[in-house]
Amino acid sequence: EHMSKYLTNYLFIQFCLGLGFMLIMAGFVYSAEYPQHVKNALYVASVGLFLSSMSLPFRSVIVSMQRLTITARINFFNALINVSMMALAIAFRQNVFFLAFISVAVSVFDILIYGVIVHKKFARVSFALDKAFIRSLFIWNTPFMLLTFFSIYNRIDGLILPHFRSFVETGYYTAAYKFWDALAYFPGILGITLYPFFAHAISRGLLDDARNGLETYTRYMIAIAFPMSVGAFFMAERILIDIIDPEFAPAAPALWLLIIAVSILFIYTPVNSLIISQLTRTATKVTAFTFFFNLILNILLIPKFGFVAAAAITALSELIQALGYTYFVKTKIVKFQIFRNMFKPLAASIIMGAFLFVFQAHNLWIVIALGGLIYATSLFILGFFHKSDWELFKAAVNVKKELNPEQTKP
Repeated sequence: EHMSKYLTNYLFIQFCLGLGFMLIMAGFVYSAEYPQHVKNALYVASVGLFLSSMSLPFRSVIVSMQRLTITARINFFNALINVSMMALAIAFRQNVFFLAFISVAVSVFDILIYGVIVHKKFARVSFALDKAFIRSLFIWNTPFMLLTFFSIYNRIDGLILPHFRSFVETGYYTAAYKFWDALAYFPGILGITLYPFFAHAISRGLLDDARNGLETYTRYMIAIAFPMSVGAFFMAERILIDIIDPEFAPAAPALWLLIIAVSILFIYTPVNSLIISQLTRTATKVTAFTFFFNLILNILLIPKFGFVAAAAITALSELIQALGYTYFVKTKIVKFQIFRNMFKPLAASIIMGAFLFVFQAHNLWIVIALGGLIYATSLFILGFFHKSDWELFKAAVNVKKELNPEQTKP
């Protein structure tokens, strides 16, 4: 019943913050010694970031209603816009200035689509500001702001590396990190979607529902994470050679370690959503420890061991986050099982790994496709899938389907 009020005030805050940061970024760009076409591209990018921030309040309404299907469909069209503009840039040999408009196009699309859906189905912007409520929002969100700041621990290495090592190594690491960016997007979306589910369940004392959701989605994420790590061990070099350029083959060890890192992120994503919704200050402390651990280790090890050490530290940092979050969720919120869900995906990953070891020199895409098929078949034969998985899948693709919680229990 307060959704319209929250949306209106959130939009106002987001407009002020987004505009302020856009001007700060423009100021830095103006004072920097970049070529003019790069400056122009960065100015456009700052506008894109501002517009992207303005879509977040509308997106938050849809996420709070747990309408994952709507978000998934819009993200699909975002990807189409992104790929189409990239293809146009390649076809017509456009420079970075043209590419900067991708974020603008995607953000305008998001504002229009999310805005229309929210306006028609959920809440309307009333333009009635509540100053006391806005002040309260900043107070309530202080722990989240700190948590967000410390969450840059997995980006520190990219800032430190150019100061201690060559630009060639920086290029290797940047290329490998692009795969992290692409893969980490998916647990990020799941985490945002699970947040309101856990907040709803815990606030009403539905611990069994929270435990069931935690175990179910952690099981799914383990099933995704294990084959990624095993596959990257055998195929990292081929991926870099075939997708980017043969000159980037030395980045293969870093790519494998970064995919291990993102695999760990996949596994603790449900735990991440639960601890942030219930123990925000604890999550902030754990992440602060990871931040300083990562910073100190990067400063000590990057000068001697280079970009591979940076990737290893990222993987170790994600492991610290996973262990810390899991410990506090189990001891302070709800106990749940995790290790029993690892054996079947591990066995299926080993079978897939044996196939990749033998055929890794063949066509990359065919080997990856067959490896995935072998993995999925192995999971099926090992009895990994439950009837509840099919019910959850049908609910995920059909936004109108009502899901009985009893159907999701293994």
